[in-house]
Amino acid sequence: MNKILKLTLMQIIFFLALGAYAQSDGEYGTTSNLSYGTGARAMGLGRAYVAIANDPTAIFWNPSGLELVPKTSFSLFHHQLFEGVIYDFAGFAYPTLTYGTAGIGFARLGVGDVPITDRNGAPSPEKLTYEEVEIYLSYAKRLPYNFYAGTTFKIRRQSFSVINQDDTGLGFDIGVMYRPGLEEGIFSDFGLGFSFRNLLAPALKAGRITDTEPYHLTFGVVKGIRVGENANINVVFDFHKSKDESLSLLAGTEYVFRDMGTIRLGLDNMNLAFGAGVKYSFLQIDYSFGSTISDGEFPPTHRFSLTFDIGKSREELFIQADQERTQRESELVERTKEGERQNIIQESMKQGREFLTQQQYFDAYAEFQQVVSVEPFNNEANALLDSSNKMIQKQIEERQQVAIVNAVDKGLAERNAELVQQYVTQGQFYLEKNQFTDALYNFNSALQLTPDDPTIIQGINVTNRRMEEEVRKLVEQGREQFRNGNYSDALQTLSDALVLAPENQQLKDEINTLANRIKIQQYTTQALQMFDSGRYEDALKLFEEALKMDPSNQALKNYVERTKRGMGAGEQLMDPESERKYIQGVDLFLAGKYREALEIWKELETKYPYSKKLQDNIRSAEERLKRTQQ
Repeated sequence: MNKILKLTLMQIIFFLALGAYAQSDGEYGTTSNLSYGTGARAMGLGRAYVAIANDPTAIFWNPSGLELVPKTSFSLFHHQLFEGVIYDFAGFAYPTLTYGTAGIGFARLGVGDVPITDRNGAPSPEKLTYEEVEIYLSYAKRLPYNFYAGTTFKIRRQSFSVINQDDTGLGFDIGVMYRPGLEEGIFSDFGLGFSFRNLLAPALKAGRITDTEPYHLTFGVVKGIRVGENANINVVFDFHKSKDESLSLLAGTEYVFRDMGTIRLGLDNMNLAFGAGVKYSFLQIDYSFGSTISDGEFPPTHRFSLTFDIGKSREELFIQADQERTQRESELVERTKEGERQNIIQESMKQGREFLTQQQYFDAYAEFQQVVSVEPFNNEANALLDSSNKMIQKQIEERQQVAIVNAVDKGLAERNAELVQQYVTQGQFYLEKNQFTDALYNFNSALQLTPDDPTIIQGINVTNRRMEEEVRKLVEQGREQFRNGNYSDALQTLSDALVLAPENQQLKDEINTLANRIKIQQYTTQALQMFDSGRYEDALKLFEEALKMDPSNQALKNYVERTKRGMGAGEQLMDPESERKYIQGVDLFLAGKYREALEIWKELETKYPYSKKLQDNIRSAEERLKRTQQ
């Protein structure tokens, strides 16, 4: 028995359109309903979205835009074309810090439960259904020089119960974006995008006919315009070309206030589209209203999108990763310090015990004292330190008692013995504090009262050895600071070393060299500041003073020459060709191409060294270039 579809007028138009699409190679926006696009924001911009796509819908429009998604995002799109025909999209973008951004998406367009009756009007238990489903797998990665590239692999399935069609095809898209990343100039907030959809086209068999989706080439431009402190306007244009369609223009603009509210207007092949959006916390809600098919077979419809931001932004992840790296480095440093500390403890304890065995009590005392300085609650070290100290005191007391017994003037000998004990005790105190000069003074004072006392001589030798070790440590620390460019810290550290070793001529020479380097740096920094503010005479004095300290410094020579040019700069007339090059440099400068402008002006400087406008422009270009490189 023959069956008859019971359709509304709009459903009839829809299925007639489907039949027409299956018989042709297709037109842009009509080949497949899923090729029309997704996302209420994009629809509100007249589908001019190839250069601006920075949400999960970039999976469809331009996969390279996934790298501009700031944080993990999930997007839902709903579009009811007309009675019973629904188009839904879900997309997910997962950005990483170093491995690019992955995306996955699902789109479905379909109509179901369309009644079927026979010729007599009797209803059939069967229902007509039509469905298109597409699954997207995408990946994007940032490339050098602010380029982005992305790919989308897609699986398309089509099912149509009337002709018993159920087929699956594979497709492949690519996309590229470019963001100059300039803060100022006409190319600030500027971007380009290119998309090649169906580089590999899905081929689906509609009945007896195999329908291959045509390619779609789209080139897009976006320019942001800042409006005050809290708002900006984005203007976007897309130029589209498909296999059997001539070049067409899509355009749109949106006004964004404080990244919270947005109003949009688009022109989709001469059909107006409108849209709006609002963002609060992690949720972005977008709406658009416009015609679904460009040549107007269907009336305007409403489109809605929800985009959810999940977790931390890429910038926050960078900060977190940097904090984790800093913490790991800090922990590594602490582990290294702890390892060094334990080595010091073990080595000093071993040396101290050996000195005790050899009855070199002052050497033992110095070793145990070092252990206590890094581990104050080491019971064994404290006990051995106390024992060593008692043995030192005992040796000195025994020798002083002998001196008193043998002395003619026993009263004087007793007073000397008390002074010796005081000097030694005070010397030990300063030795513990690493105040070696004071320690030596007290030990030598004691030695004058009791010449040839081996214990006190041992104390002097230990102090000298410890002082030499400290000097070597300070010198190495100062040299490391110098290599790292910390000149002031290096000078202070080496000065501390010189206090301990005032007779070390090599150390004196090293400190003098470093002091000159620091002075040269200070003079140069001050002179550059004066030069930038136009105080050429003051700058010249400082540059020349620095050059006296380092006559072979070519950079200082160049600064002196440039300053002299600045002092004598006037309005040198240029020949027509040079003037043309100068204006070319001005154009490049205004376009934000500071390096190219600087190269032209530097070349002209050799011919017109005293041109004031040339000198001023060179200085401005150098400042801008320095700012963009920071």
